[in-house]
Amino acid sequence: GKQYVAARSLMIAVTLLASSCLSSALVPTSPCRACPYRTPANSIVANSRSKNRGVSSLRMAVEGDFDPDAINRSVEEAKAGSLKARFRALYKFTRPHTIRGTILASIAGTTRALIDTPGAIATADWGTMLPRAVVGMIALLLGNAFIVGINQIYDEGIDKMNKPFLPVASGEMSKRFAWGTVLGAGIIGPIIVKHFFPILLFKLYMFGWFLGAIYSVPPFRTKRNALAAGLTIATVRGFLLNFGVYYAVRDAIGATFSWSPKVSFIARFMTIFATVIAVTKDLPDIEGDKAYNIDTFATKLGVAKIAKGASA
Repeated sequence: GKQYVAARSLMIAVTLLASSCLSSALVPTSPCRACPYRTPANSIVANSRSKNRGVSSLRMAVEGDFDPDAINRSVEEAKAGSLKARFRALYKFTRPHTIRGTILASIAGTTRALIDTPGAIATADWGTMLPRAVVGMIALLLGNAFIVGINQIYDEGIDKMNKPFLPVASGEMSKRFAWGTVLGAGIIGPIIVKHFFPILLFKLYMFGWFLGAIYSVPPFRTKRNALAAGLTIATVRGFLLNFGVYYAVRDAIGATFSWSPKVSFIARFMTIFATVIAVTKDLPDIEGDKAYNIDTFATKLGVAKIAKGASA
């Protein structure tokens, strides 16, 4: 009926928005080392717009624009004890574009699960489901913060070359505070999932937690191998996130999980999409990766070949 049509329309809109959002993450935002004060074309446009609108360059730096003056001011404010500067650094630390991707994937998975369950929208106990959905989203965002945070701690030297706008690399956030944030997210997230969700979801969550940790932490540091790094990101971002959300919603509304062509398509599509992101995210990071012996497809095959292959 009308509810099904509305839900299906929402699903299509969210999928298109997610694709657009995630695709924008493929645009390099790291500075060119040969010209360290140059920003990418999209950042130049954004800078011109921000000046017209009076938007602070500090605010733009949160999203990854490289502005040395803005970063220096932010570092000074953070060291002076400014709460605003510290919250800004914390927000940058969580990598906002990954937060948006997690939220959009969760909305898409939830909508798909509701569409696949006739009558679920009308009969669901929303008083119970909505708080559970909020708790689940918090757990996902904590898992996200743990993975991207521990990466910044162990990649501090590389990020000083490739992404100097990140808070640990720039000095906006101390190592002590960064570790506190990572440990807090890494402990609270699993506790939430263990308490509120089925054991299968807890195991999947911890599997993603483990893969995210060994991606950055020595002696494993799977990011040093191009194939292992790609498989890690594709598994966590592509399969585990989307399957986990779909399974959680089906469980919450009392429906048994079953594979369907639509669910299989979503899982395959997002896994492939995440694989492309895993390969192309390293395109602007060649200099730092080479300096620290990080083996990526970009360092092995060259930027031009990877860019052409990913856009084919």
